Amino acid sequence: MARSLPFMYAAEELADALSERLAPVLAAAELTATQFNVLYMLIEDGPMRPSALAEHQRCVKSNVSYITRQMQREGLVELSSSEDDQRARVISASKLGRQRYGVAKAAAQKIEQALRRALGAEATDNLARACLEAAAALDSL
Repeated sequence: MARSLPFMYAAEELADALSERLAPVLAAAELTATQFNVLYMLIEDGPMRPSALAEHQRCVKSNVSYITRQMQREGLVELSSSEDDQRARVISASKLGRQRYGVAKAAAQKIEQALRRALGAEATDNLARACLEAAAALDSL
């Protein structure tokens, strides 16, 4: 019997399985999933203004302000003036944030490599692309 909402079910199953595998990885690195995602953006894409981070994180700027204040208190991120506009603030990963992100990333890469072995490289790449395309499609609704 076919399930109703097959995509929603599949996406939720994938999210649950990933969360289950990533939880101990993030705990060992002393990061929450949100902190890992913020550090991912700041390290992979470079320092950015809170408004850009909010757009990447799909949340409002006030949420990003709250999250980054907490992360700043923990020493994971730093706020500084923008080189372009001294009035604007830019968020960047701190040394501690980079170190914890590195620990989590190394373990997460092992999970991704296991997934690539299980599904094959092409299927894993296609799945990643489909997930990003689905997210973009939902963003445009």
